[in-house]
Amino acid sequence: MDERIRIDAARCTSCGLCVKVCFPNYGTGPDGKVMTRPELFCAACGHCLAVCPADAISHPRVQSAACTPLREADRPSYEQYLGFLRMRRSRREFKDQPVPREVIAKLLAAGAQAPNGLNRQNVHYTVITDRAVLKELSARVTAGMGRLAALLRNPAGRFFFRLFQPRVYRELEFFLPLLEQVSAGKLSGRDLVCYDAPCAILVHTAAADLCGCEDAVYAAANIQYAAETLGLGTCVVGFITNPVNEDKALRALVRLPAGHRVQTSLVVGYPQFRYAKAPPKAEPQADYVG
Repeated sequence: MDERIRIDAARCTSCGLCVKVCFPNYGTGPDGKVMTRPELFCAACGHCLAVCPADAISHPRVQSAACTPLREADRPSYEQYLGFLRMRRSRREFKDQPVPREVIAKLLAAGAQAPNGLNRQNVHYTVITDRAVLKELSARVTAGMGRLAALLRNPAGRFFFRLFQPRVYRELEFFLPLLEQVSAGKLSGRDLVCYDAPCAILVHTAAADLCGCEDAVYAAANIQYAAETLGLGTCVVGFITNPVNEDKALRALVRLPAGHRVQTSLVVGYPQFRYAKAPPKAEPQADYVG
């Protein structure tokens, strides 16, 4: 197989767009015609194929026939887009209705369209629809929440937590009332982790991946908005992520691949009701330079 990027001279119009989007691999010759450089760096992002109006580029790792034509008619206005963003709410009330696998596949396809560092396409998903596993996951995490509450109620435990993990402690302070209710059994019988959702999606990458956290969160955001278009509701559940990463039994329960780290976790299902209004958000806090 030819591993070089090639330009069909008969089709190329020398518009130079490929040079603008990928200067490491394209340049302009003395005669003004576009040429390929010896490949310095290529992430196989497909920008050169996507921008070429003449379909003159052949890439060894990106097939032109697999590229999807873009239509300006699909571009929403800003008002439409902002209105849609307001529709998303964190949902914790789900119908007892499974999410079909083909619908889940659509969610993951949306996740794959998210920005991705160096186009490594490094984000993986563990999709849990087994009700027994979801129930066990919730039970174990809830028990861990109770143990954490007991630790934070203990003066010595609280002192060492604040000393050695001050940032985590500051975040947990907000949840202390909830953790204490869980520990005291006042909320027994309620699923405070998976919220009785029929599906959970753990978004993970290789633990050593420097961009793994950002890449996974971008993908998860796409999944949440795709869910809205499909009549689904979602909720990001932080109480799942760290326990799965730290507990070998939980890693085994959800079959997390060796060497991977969960970066964010979602529950997904059909919501029991619709919201009539979008509560206001705080104004953006921004500093402008220039």
